[in-house]
Amino acid sequence: MSKKRVTVVNDHPDFLALLSEFLGEEGYNVITLPKHQGAFEQIKDSQPDIVICDLMFDNMPEGWALLDMLYLDPATRAIPCVLCTAATERIREIVPSLSAKGIRWIEKPFELERLLEVLATIETDPAARARNLDTTD
Repeated sequence: MSKKRVTVVNDHPDFLALLSEFLGEEGYNVITLPKHQGAFEQIKDSQPDIVICDLMFDNMPEGWALLDMLYLDPATRAIPCVLCTAATERIREIVPSLSAKGIRWIEKPFELERLLEVLATIETDPAARARNLDTTD
């Protein structure tokens, strides 16, 4: 089985380093993007198996715009997304939209094992599996 490709978009270098190391040890191929600017194009070009994104960038909910772009583009709509954020109040406001778009979310701080649980649910999701049937490495 080939390694799952995960793209992590977050403006905190320590968080990127932590997830890169942890997920790498768990068998994932991790690409980190420290800015939301340009992330959509990079994700569209690389077509990762999963995107993990923060909501807040420079105190603005730019992660939501990125997730919207990924959802609205047919080339990226099928890529499962996980929103990791400490912006609990903002998340509560958009939970219906997250659910409608199939976006999973984890409230920071979280245990790394919780992230693995969420990623496992994505890997067993029939829609996510179907998307990856024809990939080759």
